[in-house]
Amino acid sequence: MEDTFAHMRPYLDHEVPEAIACLVGALDWESHLGPFIGEKHASDLLNGIRDLQSVEAFQENLSRVFIDLLLQRTSEDVTVSFDSDIEGHGALFISNHRDIVLDPSLINMALLSRGESTTQIGIGSNLLQTEWVENLVRLNKSFIVRRGGTPREQLMASAEVAQYVRHVITEQNASVWLAQREGRAKDGDDRTSPALIRMLLNGEDGASWNRLKVQPVSLSYEWDPCDGMKVRELLIRDENDGEYMKAAGEDERSMKQGLFGWKGRIHVAFCNPLAWEEPPEGVRPAAHLAARVDQVLHEAMRTWPCQHWAAREWMRLKGDRASHWPSDWTPDAVDAQVEQACEKRIRTIAGSLADLNASDEAVRLKWCEITMNPLINAVLAERASSVTA
Repeated sequence: MEDTFAHMRPYLDHEVPEAIACLVGALDWESHLGPFIGEKHASDLLNGIRDLQSVEAFQENLSRVFIDLLLQRTSEDVTVSFDSDIEGHGALFISNHRDIVLDPSLINMALLSRGESTTQIGIGSNLLQTEWVENLVRLNKSFIVRRGGTPREQLMASAEVAQYVRHVITEQNASVWLAQREGRAKDGDDRTSPALIRMLLNGEDGASWNRLKVQPVSLSYEWDPCDGMKVRELLIRDENDGEYMKAAGEDERSMKQGLFGWKGRIHVAFCNPLAWEEPPEGVRPAAHLAARVDQVLHEAMRTWPCQHWAAREWMRLKGDRASHWPSDWTPDAVDAQVEQACEKRIRTIAGSLADLNASDEAVRLKWCEITMNPLINAVLAERASSVTA
């Protein structure tokens, strides 16, 4: 069965030495990593890499050490919580999506802390523009999800991914991570794509869904290191009827900024498996399950003072709450230190967007929208949960 998926699956142990040789020769890694994790750490990390002979050894000696060093320098604290019925292997973890490298890395670090194996990681082919990037991600247990193509090619790619995910979970008893949607939530409004759920169902029934042991994981980042790039994109979309053309190398710059930018506090919340539930009459199963994943992810979200400041500032500028906010809810007050940090962040972003000729208020409103949306979703989810309890 492995040969069927050879073009997309992670590398097997016998393929590791050749992939590492290609990876090592692609860049001057010490000079690239040194500014971010320190020259000594970079040198120590790379020493002996050529001698690694397995994917597990690559993750243990390189990936895990690198992520740990990275989080020490780019985050204030990382906390993890687990619901009572978490299954650490043979499961499908679905999370909201902020960073293609860090999102699954945080989940894997948490699983390793419980003595579980790391997950396989679904990554879009659009992010693999060079050979060394593909080698790096497939050494790190990533499998490739084909993007683009004709509608028929997209349908075939979805069926292939669904088949592969089931193969990994039900036949290998290993775990998989998938983002809840293709591409990151640029406006901070985390929503599970019904197309993803439809792909996973692949025309099968509830028993087949339950065998996947789908477990939502809610990722809460205090600060978004890519918020400036997101503000830029959203302002351009507003001016161009939703159209946006990525510049050459933009995905790579975004990945780099997401990794090495400041994230503040981070919380990772593992939620219980989401069992099949018959949808209400007139609602498609994929849409119903996607909404249930969203409810779980939003309710488990950890919220931060900067999000409350953003919501208050949005209200000040708009003169009213947004139409979807609870009528009796008001954001918390924040201290002067949080206010100063938010103002500084907005000024920095506005300075980087001078070429757009956007008004200061437009930049401010867009940043507030991106920053406050996870908070609003958490509040709405909590209200919905209390109604159904």
